[in-house]
Amino acid sequence: MRRHWLARRASSNTEIADRSDRLTPETLVQGHAAAVLALCLAHTPGVHDAEDMMQDVFLKAFTKINTLRDPAKARPWLLQIARRTCTDLHRRRRPSQPLNPDHVPARPESDLKSLERLHAALARLPEDYRETISLYYLDGRRCAAVAQSLNISAPAVRQRLVRARLMLHDLLVEDKS
Repeated sequence: MRRHWLARRASSNTEIADRSDRLTPETLVQGHAAAVLALCLAHTPGVHDAEDMMQDVFLKAFTKINTLRDPAKARPWLLQIARRTCTDLHRRRRPSQPLNPDHVPARPESDLKSLERLHAALARLPEDYRETISLYYLDGRRCAAVAQSLNISAPAVRQRLVRARLMLHDLLVEDKS
């Protein structure tokens, strides 16, 4: 009788492990939406564009979810899809017309200018630094998690952060004068 109970318990544990290894659209979004959004924010001019791009990334991922062999590599896989989606968007995008100032919501002018300066400075950073800054600050991830997403070492992430902050400082000081 005891062997039967142990065998049943062992089989139920493997079923639970099998279920946890399967990726579903819900688990992809819950676990990786912030990272994908951070990467999209680094490559787009606004939050709404980044959210639209994030939605495109997850739609592409959902249609190709069965091609991912190792569920542990879901985040780098999604970030690669996001990078390619950003590149495709920039290739297709035509120059846009500036918004009519009457249609822009009112904000304190100093905040708007500061955000515009920061966004312009971020856009001028090299792509590697932009991605690292976005994942670390916007996504709130630690150096080890950023390193895993970008397939680099943690010391390389720290070095990129230091260099990116220095570059941002120089760009913002240059822009101010």
